[in-house]
Amino acid sequence: MFFNTEDLNDGEIYLELERTAEAQPEKKWLPAYYFTIHKLDGVEVGKCDLRIGHNEKTYIGGNIGFRVYENFRGHHYAAKACRLLFKLAEKQRWLFCLESLQRDLHSHFLSY
Repeated sequence: MFFNTEDLNDGEIYLELERTAEAQPEKKWLPAYYFTIHKLDGVEVGKCDLRIGHNEKTYIGGNIGFRVYENFRGHHYAAKACRLLFKLAEKQRWLFCLESLQRDLHSHFLSY
């Protein structure tokens, strides 16, 4: 079940839903939301996605993925987008959500 995402706005950025994807159990893919990250003036600054549920793939790759375009880095857009995705995760009634942050070749895992 996919939820309304029109409220994913923090006063500085908003997430625009590009598409949703149903689970594909044979590939171990979870249902997912795919978004474009925009500043309030409409300028696109990156992409993010939220995978719903947990399996062995999310323990490595996490439930959240994102990319901030190079010329927009340094404004905390990824962290702000993650906070908005946490709101969506709460709608899904998750007890926890794993986030994988990748910068260059370094990965950092957080627990929510």
